[in-house]
Amino acid sequence: MSLLCLIAVRPALMWSHRCSRMAHASDVWKYVTRRDDKTVVCNICRKELVTSGSATVLRLHLERNHHVHFTEEADHNKLQGEPRTERIPGILSTKDRVPKITQLIGIDNPATLTTQSSSSRISEMLRECAAQLETEEDQEIYPFAGIGESCTALAEDELSMVLRSYHLARDGSVGSRRRKETELNFTHASPVSCQEKSQTWDFFKKLNERCVECSLCRKQLCYHNSATSLREHLRRKHNLSELDLRQSQDEGSSSSESMGQEPEVKKNKPVSISELVLHDAKACPEKREEVISNLILGMVFRDLQPISVVNNEGFKRLLGFLEPSYKIPSSMHLTASLRHKYALAKLQLEHYLHSVPSLTLSTDTWTSQGKQTYLTVVGHFIDCRWRLARCVLKTIPQYNPAPDYIGELLYSIISEFGVSCKTVNSVVHDSAGSLMSSSRLLQERFGWSSLCCAGRMLQLSIKLGLQVEQVQHTLSVARRIVNHFVHSARANVELSTKLAEMNKERLVLVMDTATRWSSTFDMCERLLELRWAVSMVLEEDRTGHMTVQNLSDHQWKLLQDLLPVLKTLKVASSFLSEEHNASVSSLFPCLHGVMTALMQHHGDPGCIVRAVSTKIRTEIAKRWRLPDDDEMMDSPAIVASFLDPRFKDLRFLSADTRDKVHNKVKNMLSSAVTSSRSRSSSSSSDEHSVSDHQQGSKQRSRKAGRRPSQCEYDLLFGEDPIERMPEIHQQLESYLAEPLRKRNTNPFDWWKNNEHRFPAVANLAKQYLAIPATSVSATRAFFCSSSVPDQTRSALLPDDIDQILFLHKNFDYIESLKRYRQ
Repeated sequence: MSLLCLIAVRPALMWSHRCSRMAHASDVWKYVTRRDDKTVVCNICRKELVTSGSATVLRLHLERNHHVHFTEEADHNKLQGEPRTERIPGILSTKDRVPKITQLIGIDNPATLTTQSSSSRISEMLRECAAQLETEEDQEIYPFAGIGESCTALAEDELSMVLRSYHLARDGSVGSRRRKETELNFTHASPVSCQEKSQTWDFFKKLNERCVECSLCRKQLCYHNSATSLREHLRRKHNLSELDLRQSQDEGSSSSESMGQEPEVKKNKPVSISELVLHDAKACPEKREEVISNLILGMVFRDLQPISVVNNEGFKRLLGFLEPSYKIPSSMHLTASLRHKYALAKLQLEHYLHSVPSLTLSTDTWTSQGKQTYLTVVGHFIDCRWRLARCVLKTIPQYNPAPDYIGELLYSIISEFGVSCKTVNSVVHDSAGSLMSSSRLLQERFGWSSLCCAGRMLQLSIKLGLQVEQVQHTLSVARRIVNHFVHSARANVELSTKLAEMNKERLVLVMDTATRWSSTFDMCERLLELRWAVSMVLEEDRTGHMTVQNLSDHQWKLLQDLLPVLKTLKVASSFLSEEHNASVSSLFPCLHGVMTALMQHHGDPGCIVRAVSTKIRTEIAKRWRLPDDDEMMDSPAIVASFLDPRFKDLRFLSADTRDKVHNKVKNMLSSAVTSSRSRSSSSSSDEHSVSDHQQGSKQRSRKAGRRPSQCEYDLLFGEDPIERMPEIHQQLESYLAEPLRKRNTNPFDWWKNNEHRFPAVANLAKQYLAIPATSVSATRAFFCSSSVPDQTRSALLPDDIDQILFLHKNFDYIESLKRYRQ
């Protein structure tokens, strides 16, 4: 049989040598692209086909899948360069080819073929073909009737079908027939196509001839031309059953090409998530499942995500791929976990607030996109590490605008956390209206002093200062210019071209916001910087008429003169927005600097800028009561500035007022020490009696060698002033004797390092330095226009938003306190 195969191959090779110049001349090659020696790619469907140089497989693929038909006549005419008169039949179908070949060699029915009767006929036919090749080398050979000048592959294909019919007729057993089919398929398909035909290869990537890599666990395995070890790895390590793999393999094999077509080379497909999720995987460990659940809950309150995120299909597919055996919690279960986490965090914060010596409350009113108004109450204090802490206590819908509503609400919130009214020092309101309606009630009923948010007060002062007719008209024209370049694509392109010529292509115009005066400064500054480019674009309008009016010369000059005034206020806002200046101790020194700087921008008596500067100074002085020293004495901000090592000289006050502040702080220290002694007197009475008895025995033993007392030395030096001064007053004088610190010094870090030197003054500093200058974070108060909940989550229920905001603001700080205690 092997001799027969060798004899059959020799004529095919000789025909291939004579017809090799015709292979690439066929029209078939217009539809495919050769990738390597054995692989081509269909240009229509991008399918990879394996071929050994024959165009028959390619023709069959194009005819069956794309309905593209060819004839040998067109290929031969194209090769010869001129039409032929004789007609050559086209490619014969599979049903037509076998009878003609069998009739040529004298076989009527291949199914009834016997070994003895047919082997001699086939050998005789092959010998005749070989003899004709040797003797008539230069002549055109037509080996089979009905097929003229055909390429090598066609002859090989005809002969292979004859041999296949011969083998099937001779070998009737199932085992031999399966073995012969495997050998035949192996001769037509490359090893790679056979290997990757299995569904197992969807989970593996072949690195080289002897090594593969698992796509699930990235483990490299040895490979020896068999997928058995790979299927065993999937079954043992990933719980993928072999039955499922075989079923998918059978489904894939049923869709393969019929006889005569090369099998398609499959690509490594991505792992199906549904297959990973549906298969029975190992149960997720309880500890790992708890960690994943906590991470999902943390994602909800850290990123302010909706609780229904666990119902999203993309989220389920992601977790199904990363942890197939993990059961995703439902929305109801996640809500219950959120409430449990909130209860634990609230309990820990409540326990810590019991040890806080002083607490300052602030209110923040904000409105969601659903037009629901909320009130957030925040507690401010200095912790044991001298850090200014901000903890959200409660977020509730605000309904009652009564004057006593704020007081009752704040009292109920601190009672919920077990905080005494005496612990609260002051309240910072987010609006002047709330301050005026409830400040007196809070002072009379609870003894809490009231302040207004510095960011809101400064915003109102600047807004009223800019209410000058000429200034408003100039700013209105400037806004129209910026709006024109923002909405007109043509104007924006022309401006970009001009800026590129001036090497300012990175600069863009800025539109101001009505609620943030700092954006007005940014708009004027950028417009002045791009003045000439903007003017040239507006003057070179191609439409022949001005679509927007440009600023006149005196308006440009007004913006130029107004810029230093606004820059002074912008610098003040930047100073108060820094982290180490968040305390109210920086407020009055900053306001004093603003008032002094605005005096330098007065200009001429009739100047517009002078009117703006004067109006802003008047509003600032009225809202903070700067001219009245007695009114300023009642503000806790003055005491906070005195306890700040950078501003303790109080240079912004008169000498008499500084003395009054000095005496006020002394009285505070004395009252604090008196109250602390009264609380500890009963507990330490026994200890004092024991120590007095010991000291009396020591004095009696040393009576013989007694030295003169310190009071006797007063005859020489006079009375010692420090001797009669209480210890707390000595600490205060020592604190005042310390040199002033630089403005970039962090007062909290300074007190952390010097608390042991001035313990009584440090306790008072913890009380007043904890008062913030703004009711919200300083950056948001001066520069940001909206709150985080308003941007991200606007449809949360009131109960959910209270718990989510509580955890969002406090969870990391509570965890840091736990780590510090441990």
